[in-house]
Amino acid sequence: MGQSAKSFPQLERDAVDRDAPALVREGTPAAAVAAQHFAALAAELSDGVAVTRFGSLAWANDRMVALAGRSALQELQGSVFGDLFKDTGRGLPEPSGPRFLECALRRSDGEPRTVICRLAWNDPDAGVSAWVVEDVGHVRMLEAELLRLSRKLHRGNREVASLAEKLRRDRAEREEILTVVSHELRTPVTIISGYDRLLLSEEVGPLNDEQRRFLSESAKACRRLDAFIGDLLEASRVRDDDAVLEVSIGSLREVVDGVTSLMQPLLEERDLRIETEIPPEANRAQFDRMRLEQILTNLIGNAIKHSPAESLIEIATRQLSSDDPDERPLVEISVSDQGPGVSIEDRKRVFDAYVQIGECRRAGGLGLGLAVCKRLVDAHGGTIAVTGRSGGGSRFAFTLPADSGMEVA
Repeated sequence: MGQSAKSFPQLERDAVDRDAPALVREGTPAAAVAAQHFAALAAELSDGVAVTRFGSLAWANDRMVALAGRSALQELQGSVFGDLFKDTGRGLPEPSGPRFLECALRRSDGEPRTVICRLAWNDPDAGVSAWVVEDVGHVRMLEAELLRLSRKLHRGNREVASLAEKLRRDRAEREEILTVVSHELRTPVTIISGYDRLLLSEEVGPLNDEQRRFLSESAKACRRLDAFIGDLLEASRVRDDDAVLEVSIGSLREVVDGVTSLMQPLLEERDLRIETEIPPEANRAQFDRMRLEQILTNLIGNAIKHSPAESLIEIATRQLSSDDPDERPLVEISVSDQGPGVSIEDRKRVFDAYVQIGECRRAGGLGLGLAVCKRLVDAHGGTIAVTGRSGGGSRFAFTLPADSGMEVA
């Protein structure tokens, strides 16, 4: 027990020695116990407690010592209790005065503190009084701070609402711009591309080598511009609605075969081969078919774009096992090529939008394809990463939830 708890029994002994009535009577076994209990109870209170004898402070709990700005009870003992308070015109705490009084407590640092003094007990014959001192200045300071924070929060809410409205308008304007871009750019690109194909077919007349070269370059430029517009629109749509999936359990081999079949002309143009390895245990997974086709189209398209002629592209799946029975099983799908690869320092940012690194800069596009892939894989609850491949090249791998045997809602 602290100093204050030891001091109150001494006050009792002093009172008894003077033959004055006290809280407990001399000679009873309960005297020391009652004094100890009083001191222990006062030590637990959040308010200050002071006991005076004939107007002088005889004992105080630790909270009262702290309110007065002192470090120990001895600094207060013997001082006139009324002198601890500043006269604010409302009076000073006295047993003969009001039992409830708001006044200012003088602190040792010179800064008065607003308190409420309550006369809890008084024995006029013995001259002993007990006071409860409540720190209302601190409470009012907290109330003022709470009011300030409330007003600040209100202003913040207004700003958030304003920003949300601005974001809504900006999004609507962006969608309108993208619609215009899609119509105003794609339409002439389609027309130019169509005329390029017609002229290159030589159905309307023969071409010399220089004319054929010019038209081939024009056709390539049209394809790049069309891919640019498609990537821009897709990235915007996925960013705004990437959580909307129509997930079902399906065959990965069926989707992979469908995508590679559509890309066969590009493979033949560069004399590339595709090999697939999809074992039965890693064939079925949970996915949105259209979104999975987008992911594979981007990854295989990149592999074709960056692979040297007459090289091999490998597509494989495998089931990932975990020691944690609570973790859901996953299937990993990988696309590996023999291209220039991605450096270790670039592997994290390669999935950021509008980032092009190494050979990608010379291949055209905006660097949106891998960003779209990451958003779609994230929406499935999977992960995607790129690593190096033994013998050179890149290995892009992503995960999907495996067929758990349960029906997907």
